[in-house]
Amino acid sequence: MGTRILYVHGIEAIGGAERDLIALLKTLDRRKWELHVVCPGTGPFREQLHAISITTHAFNLPPWRKVRSLLQRGSAVRRLSALVGQIDPAMIHVNDIWWMPHTVRAVAGCVAKSVPVVAHVRQEIEPTKVGRYELDLAETVIAISRQIEQSLIAGGVSDNHVRTVYSGIELSERQLSHDDQAIRRMIGVTNEAVLVGTVANLFSRKGYEVMLRALPAIVNAVPTVQYVIVGSDDRGYADRLRRLADELKIADRVHMVGFQDPVQPVLASLDLYVHPALMEGFGIAVVEAMAMGKAVVATTTGGLPEVVAQGETGLLVPPGDAESLAETVVSLLLDRVRREQMGSKGRARAQERFSLGASVMQMERLYGEVLKAHKEGR
Repeated sequence: MGTRILYVHGIEAIGGAERDLIALLKTLDRRKWELHVVCPGTGPFREQLHAISITTHAFNLPPWRKVRSLLQRGSAVRRLSALVGQIDPAMIHVNDIWWMPHTVRAVAGCVAKSVPVVAHVRQEIEPTKVGRYELDLAETVIAISRQIEQSLIAGGVSDNHVRTVYSGIELSERQLSHDDQAIRRMIGVTNEAVLVGTVANLFSRKGYEVMLRALPAIVNAVPTVQYVIVGSDDRGYADRLRRLADELKIADRVHMVGFQDPVQPVLASLDLYVHPALMEGFGIAVVEAMAMGKAVVATTTGGLPEVVAQGETGLLVPPGDAESLAETVVSLLLDRVRREQMGSKGRARAQERFSLGASVMQMERLYGEVLKAHKEGR
């Protein structure tokens, strides 16, 4: 059996963080690593883990800082501590900041054995949140961008305890070749329609409202434009977006197609990929769009400027600025040659910098270093 790692993740739905973890688990050498995941007992995330033969342990982790969860926190920590004792992992990898306080306390409750904890930070983070989520107690903190790494250091994580590991995607030709008509048929638009789209679960921080406010000006300049939204909605945010689209009289231009797996056929159908996020740690969907040869319009928030080469693979605009977003989208929609040049350079950049193989290799090296340091008592 390989070295046992326990991953802790508390969300059922699949977004960027979940897809990234699934890709990692799928690629890690099972002869070297024995993989276990603590996650909710229902939902698409657990289903996908089972599809790739990952052992899961059904567990609901209450939000740490919500008042309504105060009574549940203690029992959740005790149950998690018992589970850690039962599984007896060599290391714990917490897949986002939200479950770090639970994990730290659960490990402290395992008096028989000390277990190193690795924390993955997958979104922009203010330095003040570092202590709040006890990230400074991790053996190593993984940042998904240099910008996040700097925030962690500013918040008190020692610079030799933080490492940037960019998320990677599978780049085989089989995955990158798709019928670009599939989505057009699904949403009922013609070949003449100009498609722009965003792949991100439906949260306000993803900037969907900004894009909808930009859309009337885009439609005015490019009358055949249609906007495709790809992502899960479990909080009723889609209804809010529909109401806004109605108010702006663009409801017939907006197509919400929900979670799509695989996502490549959607990306293949697009003329331009738009990522209007107000906050974004990295932007794995942007890398996927680049890998599919799509020019990108994104915002300057978080790790996005590390993904998009400004003026080469896409264009960056300030977050929350609907006017700049509209102008920039229109400029690329009206310039097919530039779009295609950016798409070609984007594909090359994705292959050079953001391959899954390189990401997994870095992660395995990090695991080895953490285990060695822990064994030596450093």
